[in-house]
Amino acid sequence: MQEPVRAIPPYVPYRTFRNLLDILHEGMPSRIDRSVWSQRFSGSSGIQLMTALRVLGLIAPDGRPDTLLERIVNADGDERKAALRLVLERFYEPVFRLDLARSTRAQFHEAFRTFGTREGVTAKCEAFFIQAAQDADVELSPYILARRHGARRSGNSSSRPRSPAARSPAPERQPLVQPFTQPAPARISVAEMVLNKYPDFDPTWSAEVQHKWLEGMGKLYESLSRAESQEEE
Repeated sequence: MQEPVRAIPPYVPYRTFRNLLDILHEGMPSRIDRSVWSQRFSGSSGIQLMTALRVLGLIAPDGRPDTLLERIVNADGDERKAALRLVLERFYEPVFRLDLARSTRAQFHEAFRTFGTREGVTAKCEAFFIQAAQDADVELSPYILARRHGARRSGNSSSRPRSPAARSPAPERQPLVQPFTQPAPARISVAEMVLNKYPDFDPTWSAEVQHKWLEGMGKLYESLSRAESQEEE
């Protein structure tokens, strides 16, 4: 039997998601929309947050908060952890089929691939889950938690000590009169420009159109993530 088509998991940084929960703790609105987060987050972050809330079932199609979201926001300690774990188990069902306390990184990655995510965004989806799972006291194996820091850069650097001259190059003599240059305009990311033109979610759409919107948002973010990674290289 073929696996059902699943929504792409949240890929917003988990710290940003936690910040939203803290904002909602100050007072839960009757509807979560752009006016709630626009003063705290950028357009791209806000859209990713709204997508995360929808795919996790924490808000209704019209933006009304689910009772489970209210439990997570207002509860403390073990009660909050239990509510968050319930959300994770409900959405990440393929991941919880694993014995997460013993699973390898490859098994974990394979489970996420069942969501149909591509390499450009899978790492972000996995990072969100790992931090959310730790918040919910879900036991994760050391293989899942193993991270590689700066492997690419350290592999290219030489281990030989450099000479004093190489460490401290002589400063270039600066001209007495510096040429006038125009200040560089503020850089707007490609993601920001494209996502600002993406249509806002409309709860009056049919279920099929709503699903296509969520799927299209995921694919758009994958493409933008790959483009921005190539710009940084």
